[in-house]
Amino acid sequence: MLADTSLTRSTSARANRDVAQTLALLPAGAPIDETVLGAAFVSSPFASFILDGEGQILVCNRRAERLFCPEDVRDTDLLRGMSFAHITALDADDVVPRLREGVVKGKAVFPMRSGTRLQTRAGTLFYMSLLCGADSQTRLYLLTQDQLKATADALCTINAQRIATRDELAHMQSQYFDVHQNMVAMEAFANTASHDLRTPLNTLSGLLHLVNTKFADDLPEKAREYLGYMSRAITQMDEMTSDFLEHARSASAELRTEAIDMKSFLSGVAQEMEPYLAAVDGEISVAGEDFEVLAEPKLLHMLTMNLLTNALKYRHPDRAPILSIRLAKTDGRDILSVRDNGRGFDPTQSAAIFQPFHRLHPDIDGSGVGLATCKEVCRRHGWSITAHSDGTNGAVFGVTIPKDAEMAHPSVMKTDVSKPAKFTT
Repeated sequence: MLADTSLTRSTSARANRDVAQTLALLPAGAPIDETVLGAAFVSSPFASFILDGEGQILVCNRRAERLFCPEDVRDTDLLRGMSFAHITALDADDVVPRLREGVVKGKAVFPMRSGTRLQTRAGTLFYMSLLCGADSQTRLYLLTQDQLKATADALCTINAQRIATRDELAHMQSQYFDVHQNMVAMEAFANTASHDLRTPLNTLSGLLHLVNTKFADDLPEKAREYLGYMSRAITQMDEMTSDFLEHARSASAELRTEAIDMKSFLSGVAQEMEPYLAAVDGEISVAGEDFEVLAEPKLLHMLTMNLLTNALKYRHPDRAPILSIRLAKTDGRDILSVRDNGRGFDPTQSAAIFQPFHRLHPDIDGSGVGLATCKEVCRRHGWSITAHSDGTNGAVFGVTIPKDAEMAHPSVMKTDVSKPAKFTT
């Protein structure tokens, strides 16, 4: 408070000094008193200077100091007594001719320098008047910045930026529309390709079944072995086709989001996994703090099923699979994690594992797009996904959901899981 009072007094003293100095410059008997001068010049919101005939600054107001005072000038000195050329980009010899020309025209443009960055301000317009000194012979120049022009220039710049931003936004919207159309076309192509591929695959699968059923006893052992290879290849091809189609849908399917209760939703997903786990004596559990998310139900189902089936596919050969789904609430985000006790993976591959067709276990059948599909689903929802493993003791996949991605609203339909799950919670 004391500092503020001291600053106010200092400012007031300077203003009084400027008024007195300016009055002393005016001819004797000039019809201007201290009040008029203080309001019209010293306290004006427009930068103003009074220069002598040689272009030296006799007095200026606070606005001029704030705009044009160089950083190398001490506060006690300010601009008084300085050559006007020092705060412009003009040579000293060019200042006086420019002042004289400006008096004739009533205005002049000076390339001023900024007080904070010493960058040239091209085209600062000043209105100019010629004053007589107290001795009626001394020539004085009064310069007042055209603030309206500066404001208009600033508005023109802002308007140009707004137009450029609008045009860029329109261009981005056009690009988005093109990308969306391409994605819709890709999904249609993927559906058609999937159907067209499955037709001959189903035909081959049916023919192989007939051959095995009717002619297996008459075929040599080697022929039956070859038929087995063909059958497995057809199955693998069908699975790859399904995976590619699923990945295409994850990237292009329309996001019709709903508020989903995660614990109930994951309970239903865990129930779907029970038959697969029962076949290998596996276990699954869902635990943690419940929360709601705003998500597209089909894509969320695709994400969680891919993570769980991936954990089951890469189970360790020497131990029964144990899958653990955990929900956690933290500051600003919620976490969905899927932990398994399977083979794990090289920790240096934690980022590459989400790349399409990147397979870390070539000895296990797969298309290499399951985790890429998970990442795409997360990207479209504004979530993030990570993977961690020490290489031997399984893996943990974590999905981070920002708080602003949640939406618990009673008017939004929630996912219905009517049957209780038969697993640990």
